Amino acid sequence: MAQHGFVFRKGRSWFLRYRHDLIVDGKQIRKQKCIKLADYCDRYRREGDLDELVAEKMAGVRQAAKCPKSGQMFTTYVEETYLPYAKRTCKPSTYAGRKTYWEHYIKPRVAKYALRDFTTAIVYGLLDDVAHTHRVNVGSVSKLRAVLTSIFQYAINTGDFPGRNPTEGVILPESATKPKPTSPRLVTRCRRS
Repeated sequence: MAQHGFVFRKGRSWFLRYRHDLIVDGKQIRKQKCIKLADYCDRYRREGDLDELVAEKMAGVRQAAKCPKSGQMFTTYVEETYLPYAKRTCKPSTYAGRKTYWEHYIKPRVAKYALRDFTTAIVYGLLDDVAHTHRVNVGSVSKLRAVLTSIFQYAINTGDFPGRNPTEGVILPESATKPKPTSPRLVTRCRRS
């Protein structure tokens, strides 16, 4: 029987509570999850006004249930599935770059997420946090986005991630600094006599 979720209002917000399966330490466990759907306002005054939002969210939950690995924690998925794939198929320098970006910038920020939890907003927040914390330039943030795109593209192609790639359409955060322009080289010309 498909679950429908439980909608409730707390304060000035509407929330949805539902169950989802996660894979932790190789074992599947069922946890309860609660997410904010919308603010209480004229548009969302009654529980029935939220039907479309609930249907959209629960469709995503049901779709994710069809992909067993989507419940795996993101760090576990990348280290046990994606990085070995990248090592087998990429040049050593490309693999080294992806692994460095993973270990230095991404891994410390994604420990609480399962693979299926990622949205465009989460990816943007991750890039923004990296840009604020490390003061990296636009090129580095762009490479970081490319690594994430590669991870999700692989997960989609292997049927491990439901839906579209959450890195599609992610803009680079304003907090990333522009690379400093290089000074023009002084070119000396030799005159021939």
